[in-house]
Amino acid sequence: MEAFVKKLAAIIGIVIMLGWGASFASETQAWAADSTSPSISLKASASGSEITVVVTGDQLKDLYAYDFILKYDAQKLVYQNASSGSTGFSIDPIVSNGDVRIAHTKVGKIAGDNGTQRLAVVNFKRVQSGAAQLSLHDVKLVDSKLNAGGTLAKAALTVEDGAISTEVALKDIAGHWANAAILQALQQGWITGYANGTFMPNKEVTRAEFAAMLIRAIGSDVGSHQPLQFADAKQIPAWALPYVEEAVSRNIMNGYTNGMFEPNKLITRAEMAAMGIRSLNGVAVPLESASLKFADNSQIPAWAKPYAAEAAKKGIMNGRNGNLFAPSAHATRAESVVVILALLQQK
Repeated sequence: MEAFVKKLAAIIGIVIMLGWGASFASETQAWAADSTSPSISLKASASGSEITVVVTGDQLKDLYAYDFILKYDAQKLVYQNASSGSTGFSIDPIVSNGDVRIAHTKVGKIAGDNGTQRLAVVNFKRVQSGAAQLSLHDVKLVDSKLNAGGTLAKAALTVEDGAISTEVALKDIAGHWANAAILQALQQGWITGYANGTFMPNKEVTRAEFAAMLIRAIGSDVGSHQPLQFADAKQIPAWALPYVEEAVSRNIMNGYTNGMFEPNKLITRAEMAAMGIRSLNGVAVPLESASLKFADNSQIPAWAKPYAAEAAKKGIMNGRNGNLFAPSAHATRAESVVVILALLQQK
């Protein structure tokens, strides 16, 4: 254990101490020294007063550890929280006078990341109107051999006041049966629409997407989590990894008997019922399922029947047309929102 701590400290020390020159490319969201060098970009989305900034690296080469500072307008924005990295160890963000410093490293003798990776997701709350400036500074990279790899410069963007209005921008929810629930969730800040101004309420949801929605809504436990041991852990998108880790550590989600998590598999209504009930800390699930009154009870898997019964009993999930629970049907974004809001009412 002592050797592990010393190695980790050395890696983080290298990340924090490394530095190289960088020039600022004004009025751009991404910069790279040439077409083959790593580049970095910032992208912001808003839901009501909540601002989410995603830091993404492109053309990365064996990225093992990194460190950077995100500067923001502290008069207009208040830092809320941040998540970073895929597998490995992240230092708790250091927040001071409009700066958020984020550092992350992998652990052990493993290769670094290549290609495109989400390095961090940082959430802010707007407290004053007007355009708010954000910019990235002092970016350092380390490869798996603990060498400096690539060159990144500053990236900047401006979050305009009223960039996204939840009622106006989401042009495809008017008249939808879940319209009110979607607007409520948007105001609470745990879902957002797409860049084209749609919400796509009938779009089916993957396991990774549902994990992110659920954990954002119910809140994250403070503390770090062990790296995931699923055979396909590297297939979990970087943006979803912190949420999946949280859901697994709290026994809300688990993998399949083949050792896979299958993050991109569409989630079924049976799985959604199980995850929802498990997220209610301290709720004992009765083994009997006699209270099930759906027309397709026989189609509900045995493992899911207690969860389906409890979800129906608490009013968290209802049947579809024809009083069908439809356990194998894929859950939509609208259904997911309604179920999560019902879960929040139970807490």
